[in-house]
Amino acid sequence: MSSPSASRRSAGFSLIEILLVLAILGIISAIAIPSYLGQRHRARVIGDAISNARVLQMGLETLKADTGVYGAANTYTWTAAGLPSDTGPALLPTFTPKGGSKVDFRVTIAPGGVVYTLDVFDPTLGNARVYGTNQFGQELFRWY
Repeated sequence: MSSPSASRRSAGFSLIEILLVLAILGIISAIAIPSYLGQRHRARVIGDAISNARVLQMGLETLKADTGVYGAANTYTWTAAGLPSDTGPALLPTFTPKGGSKVDFRVTIAPGGVVYTLDVFDPTLGNARVYGTNQFGQELFRWY
């Protein structure tokens, strides 16, 4: 026969066991939640960057179809506000980025005006490059 104290002890969890489980759950949450939020931000920034880069590429293709070149050899920047910061003599497409991400777009047109690279930078990450493509639509860089 078992003693009464032994059966009372096996009836449930002690306070220390419950506190230990809660502490472990708290530690796991403290690690997982910021990581999850960071992934959401990263996905939103990359999605906006790719979407807006495609729109800017269509504008550049329209310009090339009209003039034969993408523009004069130079580097052109569209800020998060959507305005080219250095248009110069080239006729560049009007472009206003959509979405909640405040990223900057930089198009570097090579001499001859028929080759370009388009890079997207996130000012909230110290101007880190988050996406890159070229006139063929090839993905040159993607921030993961």
